[in-house]
Amino acid sequence: MGGLANKHGMKYTKETMCMILRVWSVADGLTEQNWMASWKCPECSGNLVTHQGFIVCRDCGIVLSREYVSPTFQMGEEQRHDTPDVEVYGSLGNRFHIVDGLGSYIGHYNDRFFRDANGQALPARIQKKFRRLKLVYSTRVRIGPNEAKYRALRALNHVSKMLMLNEQVRNRTAYLYKKILNESPEKITNNILLVAVCLFISIREFGNGAPITLEEIADAFERAGYRISVRAIVREAFRLKISIGQAPIIRKPEDYLPRVVSMLVNNQKIIKKIKMRGWDLREYEIALRKVMSKVISIITPAKRGGRNPFIFAASVAYASDKIIAKERGRKFVLTQKMVSEATDVAEYSIRDHYSMIKKVIQEHSIELQNTAICS
Repeated sequence: MGGLANKHGMKYTKETMCMILRVWSVADGLTEQNWMASWKCPECSGNLVTHQGFIVCRDCGIVLSREYVSPTFQMGEEQRHDTPDVEVYGSLGNRFHIVDGLGSYIGHYNDRFFRDANGQALPARIQKKFRRLKLVYSTRVRIGPNEAKYRALRALNHVSKMLMLNEQVRNRTAYLYKKILNESPEKITNNILLVAVCLFISIREFGNGAPITLEEIADAFERAGYRISVRAIVREAFRLKISIGQAPIIRKPEDYLPRVVSMLVNNQKIIKKIKMRGWDLREYEIALRKVMSKVISIITPAKRGGRNPFIFAASVAYASDKIIAKERGRKFVLTQKMVSEATDVAEYSIRDHYSMIKKVIQEHSIELQNTAICS
């Protein structure tokens, strides 16, 4: 659909112009159909243009309305068809994952280019001035005595991106971090370690929505430049449990089931092997998921003992592949080496876990056979 364009290159559709000129047309008795058909000036039929924030006629100079430009930044998430309207959203001064100052920003949080109230770009000299003022405000003046908190939350944002965590996990971590800072009777001396523990706790709370292991958390902080070990996170987590009653939830193998299946069916060697065995990739994924879920459900925590849940889930995948192949009359797809490479679990660990899983499978062979056939 055609339309008018302003000096910034923004095109106005008929619907947009209808909204802009509605007040003027009603006041002067001009019907909507007349100017929608021509897009001309209602006085002299001249072309409409934009000038200094107003819609004017190029020939006679009559001012029709103000120019309403779209905002230069988006506050909040982009609107989707399946969600409520969240376009006008902001929580300036009270966001969990960063340290905000009081009041509003100069422009947006990351803005380096500024416009006036009419959407016109400011002159170069004023641009330079506001960039300098924004830089000064965004550092010592805004942070003030919260420098340690600022650096901890900055580390959290960096690690969250490295681990590809969603915003809910990150915001929950920041909330726990600030809550512990305010409620802990003891003085916090290591803010980075505290935020690592809070990330560990929030990841456990989200279950299979964030199937990240403790080792991956420690490795992410190490890659970000912080010396955080698994032992330090566990020690601090138990200390916080005693002082404020906040402790991480114990993981189960079920929490890692979607991730293990995803890692296997997205490995190129395994994909090639699946097709070689005559499987459809999607069909094999569904069958593997169902049998894995059944195997995990019949192995009680007492039999499982204190085994690592992620390694246990990877070993169950290896065992489940054997069940599916046997019941479908096909050759095995997975080997211990392939599972090890896809999930980054040591082969000897898979072998050790499988020796226990195999005994349980033999005890429930009929039940598992029915699951494999129906999947």
